[in-house]
Amino acid sequence: MAKFADIPMKNPKTKIYKINRSYRRDRIIVSIFMIYVVISLASTVSGRNLPQNAMAEEPAAAKSMQCVTNTAKPQLLSTTSNQTLSVRGIIDLTRSTIKLDPFMILPGSKYTARPINSSFNINLLDGKGRTLAHYPFEPKMSTKASQSQDKAGILSEAVPYILCTKEIVISKDNKQLASRNVDDYAPKAQIIFPIGGETLSLTGNLTVKWQGSDPDGDSLTYFLLYSTDAGRSWQTIASDIKATHLTINMGALPGSNIALFRIIATDGVNTAISDSNSTFSVPSTSSNAG
Repeated sequence: MAKFADIPMKNPKTKIYKINRSYRRDRIIVSIFMIYVVISLASTVSGRNLPQNAMAEEPAAAKSMQCVTNTAKPQLLSTTSNQTLSVRGIIDLTRSTIKLDPFMILPGSKYTARPINSSFNINLLDGKGRTLAHYPFEPKMSTKASQSQDKAGILSEAVPYILCTKEIVISKDNKQLASRNVDDYAPKAQIIFPIGGETLSLTGNLTVKWQGSDPDGDSLTYFLLYSTDAGRSWQTIASDIKATHLTINMGALPGSNIALFRIIATDGVNTAISDSNSTFSVPSTSSNAG
């Protein structure tokens, strides 16, 4: 079972989708980061330079998917896995505590820039507790808290993921703030409706349905995305969904003749992605036009 942050995550309530209205400011920042990561899914990692200070103390897994270890000097990470780890959460900078949101492993997403040095680090460990990689980062400051409240920072980082990672540790000044275990198996997800070929109604609500399961028995968190260009780019409809359906306002969706839905399922780290089988049509109206 996945080991989550010291502070339990709240189960967000799923509501009918209306574009970007009443989110807390710190949640908006995290959501914007999630959109940035997901939109960059189509980008290619091959041949791209890694951020400086992204260091590996063990090589990435071999093609056989077996973990390879040695005592070689630290070196810049390889991009051969083409996977990005999305790490999200809220840090209480006053109390040095953290609440972790669900992480995701996404193919080919862009990495966030690394500072040269920082007291904060993301550490990837193998099954024996040895460091595979460490990534310095600086929390994004939240402007929501008043002077009488604890200072909050946003953890929203996209870093290279190394196969054989078994634990992800967030630390400050070499002291662990929180950690999350990586289970052996990824979840499964599949969109049930709409699957493609439909012409959806101009008005009213539509319930998008999907199914998900996890071989390790972990509870899953879902993210629903929408594309108007057959999957070349994506916009986030809703995040941190616990149910396997979401009712959305059709008037709020941009019209398209080549639309797709995407569901992303995560058990806290391991991730599954499922798209509609083929495109469907959403007629354009004055309220949902581009």
